[in-house]
Amino acid sequence: MLLAGHIFRTMTAANPPSESNIPHLSEIDWRDGTPYATRFDDLYFSADDPCGEVQHTFLQGTHFETLCQKPRLTVAETGFGTGLNFLEAWAVWERTAPAGATFDFITVEAFPMPREDLIRAHAAFPHHTQRVASLQQQWPGALPGSHRLSVAGGAVRLLLLIGDVVEQFQQHRFQADAWFMDGFAPAKNPDMWRPEVFEQIARLSAPGATLATFSAAGPVKQGLRAVGFEVEKRSGFGRKRHCLTARFPVDIHHKRVIEPWYVLPPPAVPKARIAVIGDGIAGCATVHALRAAGREPIHIGGTDSRHYAASCLPRALISPKLVRGDQPFPIFWRQAFLDAVRVLDGLEGDIWQGPRGVLMPALNEALKAQQIQLLEHLNWPQEELRHVTDQEAQDLLGRPCQGGIFIPKAGTIDPEALCRALAPRPSLITDIARITRHKEQWHLDDGQGQTVCHADIVILACGPGAVPLLPDLQDGFGLRIGSGQLFNAYSHAQPGCAVMGDGYVTAIEPDGRLTVGSTMKGMQSLGPVAIDPHQTIALRERLESLLPDIRQETIAAWTGLRCDTVDHLPLCGPVQDIEAFESLYNGLRHGKSPDRMGPAQYLPGIYTLTGLGSRGFQAAFLLADHLAALQDGRISPLPAATAEALMPSRFQIRMLRKG
Repeated sequence: MLLAGHIFRTMTAANPPSESNIPHLSEIDWRDGTPYATRFDDLYFSADDPCGEVQHTFLQGTHFETLCQKPRLTVAETGFGTGLNFLEAWAVWERTAPAGATFDFITVEAFPMPREDLIRAHAAFPHHTQRVASLQQQWPGALPGSHRLSVAGGAVRLLLLIGDVVEQFQQHRFQADAWFMDGFAPAKNPDMWRPEVFEQIARLSAPGATLATFSAAGPVKQGLRAVGFEVEKRSGFGRKRHCLTARFPVDIHHKRVIEPWYVLPPPAVPKARIAVIGDGIAGCATVHALRAAGREPIHIGGTDSRHYAASCLPRALISPKLVRGDQPFPIFWRQAFLDAVRVLDGLEGDIWQGPRGVLMPALNEALKAQQIQLLEHLNWPQEELRHVTDQEAQDLLGRPCQGGIFIPKAGTIDPEALCRALAPRPSLITDIARITRHKEQWHLDDGQGQTVCHADIVILACGPGAVPLLPDLQDGFGLRIGSGQLFNAYSHAQPGCAVMGDGYVTAIEPDGRLTVGSTMKGMQSLGPVAIDPHQTIALRERLESLLPDIRQETIAAWTGLRCDTVDHLPLCGPVQDIEAFESLYNGLRHGKSPDRMGPAQYLPGIYTLTGLGSRGFQAAFLLADHLAALQDGRISPLPAATAEALMPSRFQIRMLRKG
């Protein structure tokens, strides 16, 4: 794990964002039961017939019912507001889409509604009662960045981008089949209609994409035409005289704007046989994501590997890496934590253990000052992250402790219960020793050389077990195998939340159970790790100030392997063909431009999700959804720069650039 001191030393290295780039909750007034945005001096929706207005303006304006026949439909929107456009589109899609279809809805909102106002607004749409429940439950409020909200069993996904419209769209790559332009009126919210917004819409539009907007203002027509849309005026709804519909050219060819080694392989065919190797958190999360996407993967669990797998540890913490900045590293770990909490809160079973929350005490004045800086920088809502006093810390723990940062939605989980909730039982139980290509398929062999499975696509999600299965490891995958040791004990103290300092103590459960961790040791080989009594003693001494009264006779140590990378970001994506990359991009050694270099070549159908380090239980869900999206050609929940920073090929490209 990253220790608190390291976290805060890292977070002070980045400059804080300007105030204008920090999202704030919308200020809502209510006028005759209709929400009114005081910032923009405008109503969120018509008080007469809001659903009829959406159907006329946006659904009919984009020929939405026809689009619903697509097996993979992607709609994008400017201005989420109450989510009424999404709810109406979801209802029509649900009624008309063919079996097995999926629907992705990407929307941006600079000033999200407070949850209580969102719930009050949704009361006006009683026919959406079931739909709004899942939306309200997952609502992120003013937390900036990308938020994946999965509904309808995963067939419908809402990617909610919180922040400035241009900044958020710039971070993503997708091809929208339709656009709903629904910001407040141009005269009252000019930022939503500026030229840069139209440029992003054009960049992110599929050939032939349709667009609809309530505004028929001259600058809107001019902005759309300037980026290539064919615009038509049509009758408006109710008291509004006109609205606009538009279509993007069918013969448009977007110029490639990414470096060639980031070009992805094509999606998997619908009937592809997908094998997922690994029944730890990475493997189970991947299987869960694929099943939510309508796939039926072959899930392969290990036998010997379970004796040292990190997913078998007794308890684990879900707690964010609080690193500020807008680089891929801090963005990924913040997004992964928030995503993990949404997933975990939606699963059935006793996954959360003991009192919820994680306290990070400020053990000295320097750390206290750094925590204050971090809270000011992140500007997260109080229900997500807040400062607590010494007395509040004592109330949370049931024992004296210094105040600091408290993360209410973090907490202690039962890894076994979590994996069981995600993927109840593997299809096969065996350790895969080798994968070989034969007649356009991969053959998976066990330790005796027997082929136990064949597949079109293989996803290596087996932690350190992926190391011997990745070819030419030394030439560019950056993986490291290490080990960690912790101990379990029982305490006489009353139940209290988890604490992170120079190490961690999980929540004290009603029966007094707790887990204390952890040590970290590098350069390990595959196999069980011997328990070192001296490490247990050192761990206990190091955490003496955080530990309650432990019953000495109950202490039991546990060890396991973990796999991370040299840049502390996981590997997630298609596995490159080492020799092809060497040939394609050898010019990088000599400083040549990549403009004329060919697109990346990969081992056909080989993907990996590994190198999760000490935070696998919160990283796995977001990564698994990203991998599942790659298989189907759906939009990834990850910003493009973050997805690229996770590519397994990144280390080989770095070595080529270094010459």
